[in-house]
Amino acid sequence: MNPLCSVVGQTINGRVHVLDELVLPDSHTLAACEEFLSRTKQWIFSPEALELPEREDQLEAFEQMVREYQPAPQNVYVYGDATGEQRRTSASRTDWQIARDFFGRYTDRFKVQIRVPRSNPPVKDRVNCVNAMLRNHAGQHRLLIDPKCKGLIKDLEQVCWKADPHGNQLADLDKSDPMRTHLSDAAGYFLAHDFPMRAVRGERGGPAII
Repeated sequence: MNPLCSVVGQTINGRVHVLDELVLPDSHTLAACEEFLSRTKQWIFSPEALELPEREDQLEAFEQMVREYQPAPQNVYVYGDATGEQRRTSASRTDWQIARDFFGRYTDRFKVQIRVPRSNPPVKDRVNCVNAMLRNHAGQHRLLIDPKCKGLIKDLEQVCWKADPHGNQLADLDKSDPMRTHLSDAAGYFLAHDFPMRAVRGERGGPAII
């Protein structure tokens, strides 16, 4: 997998904030998990960062709070390619099993859910979901990207559909540049899962009608 790519983001009130991107050349799943662990250290609240109380009679209680503080595990939802559940001839564990095992060692830090479908959505559906989050028919922008995510921004600017010799658009993305499509694919798996274009079928709960 070269490069191995993923994005880190947060959903707030229906808007997705992409905070960081991970681009690892010639890498593997375990290395991606370890890089995620390293990148997210900055988001763990530490009471040591708090200012000391001004009143001396509050100092003892403050120091006790620092000694006893145990941060709550962060909720983490992992999305991605459904083919990661397939075993390779060169490996005894699937990619998603490796991710589950890794996060299982850090239950004090993360509360993880692996949200990977049994099969991937059609490429066109995934692209439409991304485009709708960038700007929908009402002109709303629900996908915000940190400027440091240069690879993802370049993907959104440059990735296009393949075309036949006559210039007709095909149903596959142009992957002629080996650095393109990976980060936008990563974002697309998440957006297609949590913000699908098609309404979810089945009964839904709601207020009683009297």
